[in-house]
Amino acid sequence: MLRCRISLHLFSFPLPVSRRNCSCVVAGTGTLGMPHAVAQSGWLGTLVVLLALFMSTTTGNMLIECLYLKSNVRRTSYQEIAHDAYGKVGHYVAFGTVGVNLFGCAVLYVILAATLIQTMVSDIGHVNEPVYFYIIGCTFFVWVCLIFTKTMKEIALLSIIGAGATIGVVMITVGVSADMMIHRASVTLSAAHKLIDWSKIPLSLATISFAYGGNVVYPHMEQTMRHPRSWSKALWIALTACLFMYMSIAVAGYLAFGSATMSPVLKNLPQGAWSAIANSLITLHVLLAAPILLTSLAMMVEACISARSPNFAQGTSRQQFLKRAIPRTIIILLAAFIASVIPFFGDVMDLLGALTTCLLVFVMPIMFYYRLGGMKTMRWWGRLWAWFIFLVGMVALVLGTYDATRHLIADFKQK
Repeated sequence: MLRCRISLHLFSFPLPVSRRNCSCVVAGTGTLGMPHAVAQSGWLGTLVVLLALFMSTTTGNMLIECLYLKSNVRRTSYQEIAHDAYGKVGHYVAFGTVGVNLFGCAVLYVILAATLIQTMVSDIGHVNEPVYFYIIGCTFFVWVCLIFTKTMKEIALLSIIGAGATIGVVMITVGVSADMMIHRASVTLSAAHKLIDWSKIPLSLATISFAYGGNVVYPHMEQTMRHPRSWSKALWIALTACLFMYMSIAVAGYLAFGSATMSPVLKNLPQGAWSAIANSLITLHVLLAAPILLTSLAMMVEACISARSPNFAQGTSRQQFLKRAIPRTIIILLAAFIASVIPFFGDVMDLLGALTTCLLVFVMPIMFYYRLGGMKTMRWWGRLWAWFIFLVGMVALVLGTYDATRHLIADFKQK
């Protein structure tokens, strides 16, 4: 997606703009893995995409309610909700999960950008350089953006580019897939499909949850709305728009390529102008998105350092730049190392979806809502639905992480 994690929370937005922001926060690179997620679980996997919509809207609304439960002052962040619900332990768990998610998504974007650039260079220039060569180039670009960015105000506008790129790629993928089926391309004629594979449902849900993973920034988005009471309506409209994109690319991709559907689905598209345009759009998208994620992570780290060492935020402009550049350079070097060692886009996305997104989207909001007393006012069927989401999230977390780790180890050995 780009599941672009940063909204334009610089101004006070009316409802229509909030809907566009919310769609931008959720839709993105997760879209590219949607056909593969359906290919893993079979045609009934499309129902899992729909189920994830209802689950994520429920937890998204619960999370916003948690900002106000048992407090006279509005809470400001995911971590603050966790702290008030479960104390320091909750804060540390939420901080770590959010940090790993932000860092992991940035690594994922670097892997995707490097892989797509390698493909385009190979197709056009017939040059076959190893992928880590392009990873170095991509991380250098991200590093330049990262160290010269002080706050989110200087970079958040890049998220609009990501939203446009995602829509363009969905249209190209659906159009090319339909064209291949109409002209009965050999790959579509041999495509194999299945109705359901129950053993792959948890991993499929974990991958799909990655595409709905905007919960971390929902508190910031709600704060900037001109009419916060319209949050639920804005969320429903935005996620329904995302659902339309997800269903379109999932059905078209799986119908055209069957069990051979890859992640990202761009790997299945035949060489040509449309493939090059789609690859270019997504490459631009993720290269501009990675600094957004890492800037958010760096600001979290810098805030922790400042809380323990007040002198950290002081000094001349040059000293502040160095204090900002050193930890951010360490972060980007670590990201480059991990991306070079594990350059498997699909496996990394599955693992992130299972290990962090299931926690952030399905499990933790239910735990917060319960702890802060929100369930006391719910009807019995509402509580039942909430604990069903919690149970499904835990199953996807455990089994999805197991399957994703197993696939990652297998691919690593083959490498």
